[in-house]
Amino acid sequence: MIRTGITGIDEMLGSGIPRGTRVVFSLEPGVEGRMFMMRTIASALSEKKNVCILSPHCTGRVFISECMEILEIDILKLGGKAVILDSTVRESINSREKKVTSRKLAWKKLIEETLEQHSIDVFFVYFDLLYEDLGLMKALDLLPTARERDRVTTVVEHLNLEGDSLISRFASENIFDLIISIHSAFTLVPFFNFFTLEYVSWARIPRRSIPYTVAGRNIRLYIPKIIITGPPASGKSTFVSNASDSGISVDRGDLDGYRTTVAMDLGWLHFRGFDITIFGTPGQPRFDPIIPQLVKNAMGIILLLDATRPDRFVRAKELLDLAHAEKLPLVIAVNKSDLPHQMDEVTIRKVLNLRDDIPVFFISALKRPDVHYVVESMVDRITRHPY
Repeated sequence: MIRTGITGIDEMLGSGIPRGTRVVFSLEPGVEGRMFMMRTIASALSEKKNVCILSPHCTGRVFISECMEILEIDILKLGGKAVILDSTVRESINSREKKVTSRKLAWKKLIEETLEQHSIDVFFVYFDLLYEDLGLMKALDLLPTARERDRVTTVVEHLNLEGDSLISRFASENIFDLIISIHSAFTLVPFFNFFTLEYVSWARIPRRSIPYTVAGRNIRLYIPKIIITGPPASGKSTFVSNASDSGISVDRGDLDGYRTTVAMDLGWLHFRGFDITIFGTPGQPRFDPIIPQLVKNAMGIILLLDATRPDRFVRAKELLDLAHAEKLPLVIAVNKSDLPHQMDEVTIRKVLNLRDDIPVFFISALKRPDVHYVVESMVDRITRHPY
């Protein structure tokens, strides 16, 4: 197996990339996604793999310097052997071979000899200039053949100017075994970055879009805001507390003797490879003006109901409307279901007018496994949402 060095991706793939497969990191124009390829290069070298890096856009010295700048790592000191076919190689071939076919043959011969001579385990290809020089199909023909793929794993980075049509072609024609597209979005969270697991040939993994951020020199899977809302005394503060590794709560006593959140509950947790921030909203109507601000830039909403208080359905629906929940992934958690109650899923769906695909869970917010199961469902829905 070859690890990408990006923890969340490796976990989803079942510990990494099988030997002999073809992988593409497909970058949307405008996204800064170079770290995906560089992290995978560093990971392979750290595992003492022999790698060949085809870098026709710059010299080998510049490429090593870029890795040092982005990763703060000298890739030549990681243990594995690195062979770089750089811009000087491209210039030599292009000046010597004037026809596209002869250029392709020159590249093909050089690549095959390099892979064999240096016993290369992983072949990293920066694809864009090859595509420009040779055209798509001739450039793809430079990748290791079926015979060579028995021992060589190929990882490609390219700037995708053709969008979904090229991704679909890569998948339908089995050109790549793993396709990861990398995007920026300007809805929901400003300058929100995410990558999409488009296709995996060796496992039944559904298409997922994973938000991420760059922290230091690492890529972190990151969900910046999940909202926990619901009527008063439905258990929101307890839910946030039991979901979180750490957090704060701003509350005080109300006239009925209950603790009431007056601003928000805030919690942080690391869960299933994600760093997550969760916000609990106040439930009292007098705090309604702040709900839209709390929900701004949220990526999902968990509505908490009190199983013993069916009289608060109206308030629950008001909160869903205030949060514009129809635009976001939504999960319903029915708290206090371990107490005597008559609330059932059919009634909840009918009164709240829920779509069939919105899950309803009966839980106790006092039980961390129950809370984490709801959070896991929300993370799953967020990664399946079409951003």
